[in-house]
Amino acid sequence: MKNNVKYEIAFQGKGKKNRTIEESVFTMETVEDEDLRNDKKPKTRKKPASELAFEKFAIATVTKKIEGLQAEFASLKSFTPLNTQQTAFAAHKDRNRYNNIGCLDTTRVILSYGVPPETDYIHANYVRTTMCNLGNNYICTQAPMDSTINDFWRMVWQEKPRTIVMLCKLFEGGKPKCAQYFPTNTSQTQQYGTVIVQNVKKVSPASETVFEAVQLNVCVKGAPTFTVTLFKWLDWPDFGVPSSGMGMLRILRQIRDHPHTTAIIHCSAGVGRTGTMVACEICLKILLEGKELNVTDVVKEMRSQRSGAIQTEAQYVYLHRTLLEYINAKKIAKETNAEFFTAYRIYQKKAEKAAA
Repeated sequence: MKNNVKYEIAFQGKGKKNRTIEESVFTMETVEDEDLRNDKKPKTRKKPASELAFEKFAIATVTKKIEGLQAEFASLKSFTPLNTQQTAFAAHKDRNRYNNIGCLDTTRVILSYGVPPETDYIHANYVRTTMCNLGNNYICTQAPMDSTINDFWRMVWQEKPRTIVMLCKLFEGGKPKCAQYFPTNTSQTQQYGTVIVQNVKKVSPASETVFEAVQLNVCVKGAPTFTVTLFKWLDWPDFGVPSSGMGMLRILRQIRDHPHTTAIIHCSAGVGRTGTMVACEICLKILLEGKELNVTDVVKEMRSQRSGAIQTEAQYVYLHRTLLEYINAKKIAKETNAEFFTAYRIYQKKAEKAAA
């Protein structure tokens, strides 16, 4: 029922009469109706570009299915980087852990500390990207051998990383995969060539079961000490994948929390597990910037810098699973993600059965 009561508004000013609302363009009823109409409209939140990018990637991944990801990885076999020269790698065979895992000249880390008399070679490459603002500097390298431990610490001293990530064990499948290149006991100090390394303390929480983290002090006589955190993954199988991607995401978050710092990542060869971790960070940063992600393009760009990055199909599929775990944790596209996780569990069980 309409309210016929007239409301009067007093207009101040000499010679001006009071006017009723009815004489105005807008009536009280009109204003109230407008407010009601606004209240009835659903209040939609404008999604940020990153959320839209996450949703689009999740939908695309589920649409491809595991079989589509397998086909994508298979297609990468035909990719050849423009520059494949490996002169330094060929000239230092005694410093290479594997003779079939090359080190590209164009991106190799050239050691300057201790040169001469020492060599400038180490099996390590800088990995950068043009696809996003990565925020941190990444070096992918092979695990130190007994004969290259000093070279590794020369690189650490030169590059001043804040983080080292060790993704392998010393022995896997009964075979040596990495030399013991740092002091293992708290307060223990070890000298590698001219570089002195002290194990200060364990810094990973007691609840962490995926990795251990220790704080190391690094110095050279007569120069200031700097601190590096070493993350040691406890059980990432060679050529295999972990049961979850959350541990990797936690380590990457630690690195990302300290922008403009360097992280040295290694497994045994420095290409499979190492490549998977660095690719994950590049992919995440692309999505966080609200850009469309093409994972095969990321792998191609990486392989142009670190030969053979991401070695196996399982690692490639696991990379996608980890990205969806991150998206799921953000409460984005949860129903879509659930469909992929179900298919992934079946895929993983088949892979484990085949490997047994």
